[in-house]
Amino acid sequence: MNNQRQGWIVVLVLMLAYVFSFVDRNIVILLVEVMKKDMDLSDTKVSLLLGASFALFYSILGIPLGRLADVYSRKKIIAVGIALWSIMTAVCGLAKNYGQLFLARMGVGVGEAALSPAAYSMISDYFPKEKLATAISVYSLGIYIGSALAYVGGGYLIGILAEMDNLNLPLVGEIYAWQLIFVIVGLPGLLMAGLVLLIKEPERQGVDAGEVLPFSEVWAYLREHGRTFFLLCAAFAFFYVAVYATSSWIPTYLIRIHGLSEERVGIIAGVGLLLFPAIGVLSSGFIADKWTAQGVPNAKIRWSLWATIFFIPATAIYPFMPTTTSTLIALIPYGILVSATVGVAAAAIQEIMPNRMRGVASALLILAQNLLGLTLGPTGVALLTDYVFQDEMALGWSLVIMSVSALSIATVLFYFALRSGGKVEVSQNILDS
Repeated sequence: MNNQRQGWIVVLVLMLAYVFSFVDRNIVILLVEVMKKDMDLSDTKVSLLLGASFALFYSILGIPLGRLADVYSRKKIIAVGIALWSIMTAVCGLAKNYGQLFLARMGVGVGEAALSPAAYSMISDYFPKEKLATAISVYSLGIYIGSALAYVGGGYLIGILAEMDNLNLPLVGEIYAWQLIFVIVGLPGLLMAGLVLLIKEPERQGVDAGEVLPFSEVWAYLREHGRTFFLLCAAFAFFYVAVYATSSWIPTYLIRIHGLSEERVGIIAGVGLLLFPAIGVLSSGFIADKWTAQGVPNAKIRWSLWATIFFIPATAIYPFMPTTTSTLIALIPYGILVSATVGVAAAAIQEIMPNRMRGVASALLILAQNLLGLTLGPTGVALLTDYVFQDEMALGWSLVIMSVSALSIATVLFYFALRSGGKVEVSQNILDS
């Protein structure tokens, strides 16, 4: 009991770190229109800031950092990552042009790559599998709390800074007033890095002290037993194409199509993110764990399949609503279902993989989700808008096409993952025995 109580303390601290992560990651979403104006950018260039600049190193560096999480102190890895992404977020506020801003966003991705593989591994050592989806779902609340704070706080700050002239900083020179937002949200993360160092790291379950598994053995295991694993990675990746496509552009959609101000959209998005995705992620974790406790075969994969099927109409309805009010109402089921696989995905991967491979496995999942989701999702919407429709006001059609197509592919992949589910679990029992 004491161990699980300590586990919940760790979950809450890691959730707070995730909050800082998503504030720093998503603050740029609300700045799309002012960046386009001041830096003379197209939707496609902006989409690269939203997605590819961050995703490139975030996804790729997750593999070696996940490997480190399987071998070294996980809380120290997380603390260093927090310090790095916080500093690089502040550096975004000092960028003098698009290229410098792009490179700074890459730096944010490098730092954030350290968090989730190590966090998932720590949480998995504190909780049994029938409680794991709920624990990881609570950790995943950081996504929505952080995004909400980014939208609400960002919208408020934009409202203040919009009236200010450009700023002249010592040693830096002139920057746009809105760039100060990056500095304001970035630097407090250094305190969060110190807090993480105070938590208690759990003993690795089922692993001999000092045991190090060669990476070649990890890869060989995945190649031999990993059909379910790779199908799940692909399925969650396409699910996240839809997630990142919509979450990156819906604020701009409300500003551009419905004429709302950045400040008002920030409040709407912030309130919505604090409520509806929180409901989705917690209820999904509860359902998946309940099904697991009841002995439902491959419960986490099964729930992910159903959640994806329900998500398809939720992403296709809101752009065709005639009024702003009806659009916001139609976004409620979207808000609940957008988070439905977040905690369940990570829990499913932790459950089917041996302890000594969970950091690398989590990193591979994140690689798939973000390299495909963060690059194809936001940029795919922008390419459709800029080059197919050639009309900024066709953003709604671009959103529907990207999300429905990606979710349809994800549904098929989840179905095949469900049919192959269990093959890795048998191998895990042999390896961990």
